[in-house]
Amino acid sequence: MALFGRNTRLGLAAAIAVVLAVGPVTEAATLQQLQQQEAQAQAQLASEQAAYKKTQQTISATLGEIAALNQQMAAANQQIGTVSQQIAAVNHNIAVTQGLIAQAQAQLTSTQQQLVSTQAHYQATTQRLAAIHTSLLYHAQLLSGQLQLIEEHGSVGYIDVVLGAHSFTDFLSRLDLLGQIAGEAAHEVQVIKHEQLVEAAAQARLKTETVFLQEAKQSILQHQAVLQSGNALLAREKAQAVALENQAVAARQQAAAGVAQHQALMSALQSQRAALASDMAALQSRIAGIVSQIQALLGQFNQGTLSRHALFTAMLPLVQPIAQQYGLSPALIIAVITQESGGNASAQSVTGAIGLMQIEPGTAQWLAQQLGQNPQTVLGELTNPQENVLLGSYYLHYLLGTYGGNTQLTLAAYNAGPGTVDYLIQQAGSSSYPAIQAGLPGQTQLYVTDVEALFQLYLGWLNGG
Repeated sequence: MALFGRNTRLGLAAAIAVVLAVGPVTEAATLQQLQQQEAQAQAQLASEQAAYKKTQQTISATLGEIAALNQQMAAANQQIGTVSQQIAAVNHNIAVTQGLIAQAQAQLTSTQQQLVSTQAHYQATTQRLAAIHTSLLYHAQLLSGQLQLIEEHGSVGYIDVVLGAHSFTDFLSRLDLLGQIAGEAAHEVQVIKHEQLVEAAAQARLKTETVFLQEAKQSILQHQAVLQSGNALLAREKAQAVALENQAVAARQQAAAGVAQHQALMSALQSQRAALASDMAALQSRIAGIVSQIQALLGQFNQGTLSRHALFTAMLPLVQPIAQQYGLSPALIIAVITQESGGNASAQSVTGAIGLMQIEPGTAQWLAQQLGQNPQTVLGELTNPQENVLLGSYYLHYLLGTYGGNTQLTLAAYNAGPGTVDYLIQQAGSSSYPAIQAGLPGQTQLYVTDVEALFQLYLGWLNGG
């Protein structure tokens, strides 16, 4: 199991790792030198861990900002798509408007041509009407004279003219003259009537053309108004399209700039995290080396070549962070380790208890559940000094809480099992150790006595005695 796998182990990992700052320990190095090296490296590891944690937090915050910017970018792209659709619709409207304007322009041109033609025809008709009117006046005057002559002389006057002839030939000549005069008068009357009809028709056509001319002028005014309205609409739609396009471009540029900035920051943080991870890996490698050195020191103790004081001093960096975590005295934990395994991390009893604090597999799985660990993988970690001390210390913490902080009852339950202690308390009707001591196995009584003695000894050393 990796030493940096859980937050609850960071303090323990630091305590083990700090003794690695100046390189591997030779056989001639003393435990006091290891402690000095620990003090020097502890500050470095704490600083590295704080920087790594801060970098992780910054990276998490940056990732959140990048995710938010990606959402903004997606929204901007969606807006750009909507704006593009709007621009396409505006362009379509512009094309339709331009088509309508072209049609209106063509109609206006045609109407203006018709108006020019109508005005020319109107002028020609007006001139012809004036000539007809003049001719009518002339013939009317002529006819008026002849009618006046008739009125003045009547038929008698005509007869007098005829009878006043000096001869028959003169009579015939005068009669023929009168016939010519009457014919000319009748012709003039027909001409006048015809010209009056022509004048009436010209007047009617002139009225029709005048109405058409007015309608043509009105149509021209309407087409000019439509043309002006279309030009104004075209200008507004073009301005709207330009504004939408500028807005979309600005939104895209802003989002792209934000993403680029945060990606650069993310890249820098990733580089920083990689550097810190490399440093942590180096420290982890050193931790593995120091664990091997501690195990070698424990082996020396088991062989009788290492004193109890040396064992206490060697175990203290491993135990102290865990003891602080669970509110225990490091002296109590080291006393249990000394009594249970003699400091041998690979020790295994005939009942199956394993490691420094001799934890049985079933108990280890229960403790793993309480600590939120995987019960299936914890069995393979019992020979790991850190994992074993972590589980054993939590067990001591749990038993102390169960028995009201009574160290003797806790040690008895640790050795004989809580079931045995609970049964004896129930039988004795008392929760004091002297009340149940006689009912405990002799091995357990001796165990409690020895661990208490070691506890007092180590407590004195812990306090500088």
